[in-house]
Parts: sequence; C-alpha cells; structure tokens
Amino acid sequence: MSDDLQLMMSESGSESLDTFQDLGESDDCHDMSMDEHEHPRKRLKSKDDKLCGVCGDRALGYNFNAITCESCKAFFRRNALKKKKMKCLFRGNCIIDVRTRRFCPCCRLQKCLDIGMKENMILGEHEKRLRMAKVTENRMKREERGKVMIKEEPLDYDMQPMADSSNACSSSVMDSQSSNAPSPADLFEHIPESMMPTDPTSYRQLTPEEHELLEEITIAYRETVGSSLPKNDPKQDESHFNTVSSWVNNSEFAVRRLIKFVKKMADFCRINQEDQIASLKSSVVNTLLLRSVAFYIVERDSWMTPNGEISTKVLKTTTRHGDLYDSHIKYCRSLKSIVNNNTKLFALIQTLIIFNPDAQNIRARDEMSNVQDKYLILLKHYLEHEYSFEFAKNYFVAILGKIYEIKKISDNHAKVLLQVDPAEIEPIMLEILNLK
Repeated sequence: MSDDLQLMMSESGSESLDTFQDLGESDDCHDMSMDEHEHPRKRLKSKDDKLCGVCGDRALGYNFNAITCESCKAFFRRNALKKKKMKCLFRGNCIIDVRTRRFCPCCRLQKCLDIGMKENMILGEHEKRLRMAKVTENRMKREERGKVMIKEEPLDYDMQPMADSSNACSSSVMDSQSSNAPSPADLFEHIPESMMPTDPTSYRQLTPEEHELLEEITIAYRETVGSSLPKNDPKQDESHFNTVSSWVNNSEFAVRRLIKFVKKMADFCRINQEDQIASLKSSVVNTLLLRSVAFYIVERDSWMTPNGEISTKVLKTTTRHGDLYDSHIKYCRSLKSIVNNNTKLFALIQTLIIFNPDAQNIRARDEMSNVQDKYLILLKHYLEHEYSFEFAKNYFVAILGKIYEIKKISDNHAKVLLQVDPAEIEPIMLEILNLK
C-alpha cells in the first residue's frame, strides 16, 4: 500500500481523505466544467451552449417558442393555463435565477411570457390523445420496418451535425451508425412534451432539504468529476491515447477530480476509513465510464474536449478489443439517450456508483446500503418532479438498469488493465487500480 493510502487510513473522521490534498487541489485555476467550454468554431455546437431565458440554467432547446431549461418548461406547462391568477408577495419585480426561481411563481410566470413563451402551444387533452395515437402508430411502423422513428418536431438548427471534413478527429453521422450503434430498442424513448400532464398535482414537489442536497451534489459534480482537462492541455490530442498505459495515465485527472468530489460529500466523510478507500477504488473505472458518457457526442460518435473532438475509434485501435469497444460505445449512446446533458442526473448516478454496498472489501455494507437508498429516493423524487408520477417510473427503471450494466462493462475494462506494464503506470494509478 502506498504512503498516501497508509496516511489516509491513519487519519480519522472527515479528514480521512486529506492525504490526497495534492491530488484534489491541483489545477483549480485551470478547472473547466462542462458548462464552461469555449468550443472551437469548427465543432458541433453543443446543447451546453444554450441558457434558459427565464432563469439562466442550462437549456436543451426551444420549449413553447422560447429557449428554456427543463424546469422552467415544466413550470410553464403546469401553470400557464391556470384560471386562478398568481400574486407576487413583493413588488412584482423579483429576480428570477437558478436559485430563486421557486420563490415567486408569479414573477417567474411573467418572465416566461416576457421571453415569448406561448400559452396556446400547450396541448389540451383532446390534442394530447391525438398526439399519442400518432406516436403509437409511428412506433408500430418503426417496429415493422426496423427503423428508428424520426421525431416530428421542428428542427433546432444549432443541434445539426456540421459537415466539416477538416476536423480529422470527428466522425460522420454515418460512422456512428456502424455495428456499435444500438438498435432502436436500446435507445430510450422520451415522453413527448405534448403527452406530459398539465395538472400540477401530477408532479412531486421536492422538499427544501431535497432541493439543497440535490443542488450540493450537482455543484460538486460540475466542479470536479464533471470538469474537463484544462484547455490546450497536450494530453487531449489523439497521439496521447496510443497505448493502454497512456489511457490509464491520462485518467489521473479524473481520479483527482473524483477524490475532490467525495471530499465534498458529508455522507462519504461519515463512513469508516476502510470503506472510504474500498468505495473510492471500486468506483474509479465506473466513474471513467460515466465521464465518457457525459462528454460523448452521439451525432458524431466522438468525445468532447475543450480543444476539439476525439474520435471513439481510438479506443478500438488502442485496446485491439472490438467487443470491448462496441459495448462501451453502445453504452455511451444508450445512457446518453436517457440523460442527455442533465447534470443533476449525472451527479445522482455518480453518487449512486460511489455508495455501492456490493463493492469489494466493504465492511459496513448495511450502512453503505442505507446511504445509497437515500440517493435512490432522491433520484426517484427528482424524476417525479420533472416527469410526473405517471412517467417517472420509465426513467427510474431505465437509469437503474444502466447503473447495473456499467459494472459488467467496467469488469471487461479491468481485464484489459491487467495487461499493462506496471513500470509504465503512474504510482497513484497503480495504487487506486490495484495494478501493483
């Protein structure tokens, strides 16, 4: 065992990871989260580039004629057609941002209208039934023909793949539909906006404690595991991913960020030192897989970096394991089809991966399971808040299935890691991946 881990086990309480201070604190001034990338002009414009016109949170596209986040979209759908008028408890000019958007529904709704959201675009019950019939008909046609149904909605031109042959690391859309592409059954089918309930009672209201906890882990995720390498870092070039050993060593940045992430979590600091180490070690490969999903661009079958894109083909070329590559990229595509770029969901999945009672060398499994249950409930409640009681179960089951599946894929990656030459691996990676 390394000196770092020996010292870590000799500490106590919330300070048990402080011996990783040199890993957790470096590169802060260069830290760049997924929300803060400055994308090159020749790259596909990411969904992360859009901001909600109501609260300023990350937006995925147009909702009811305006660019908004998922939260403000759901808020407008539930409240815009209410006959009872809302009243502001203050002066009618409340500031609406990510932290204050739930404080004054009246001013939030008014801001929705001010940016151009249209009430007449909310479908009534009859229109929703017609839309559902159309969706069902299309699904049946898709199953008969074995083709992916094209969603009949206005195109967001910012999200279209750019045909740019000068970007050597980018793959075309046709490339992404190779043998590694999952079948339509593997891709998650989101509930159409027109089918979502309009009754506010169909959605769970998160408690203040749940809001606070969710916000804490989301911010911690964005600042740590969800952050990318510093811009212009030479390690992001494809030439630095030419061997399995280089993949392992380049993953040290993610390990540093994982350590910072767990140190920010009060629940992690409360568990005993041995289980902290066991949990950290067992979640490293899973964390690397989850990061690969977070930075994956489905349309171009590549991974996003601040300096451009890296084709996923380098994984196949480096490992020389076609089956491993196929299962990895299929997993990226399928999980990304569920989560999209929802940082809250990535943060919750990351947390559930860490508090795994089934991980190797965990001693207090009951305690670890209880902590995991806490975040499972938070995930379920968040999905009920966003997608209604009726449809949340579809998302919940799909996400839990992907959390279970990630272990199988990480086990396959672990077998490849056993082939590396320990002399070529950085000490911290040797220790945390048990490669000595």
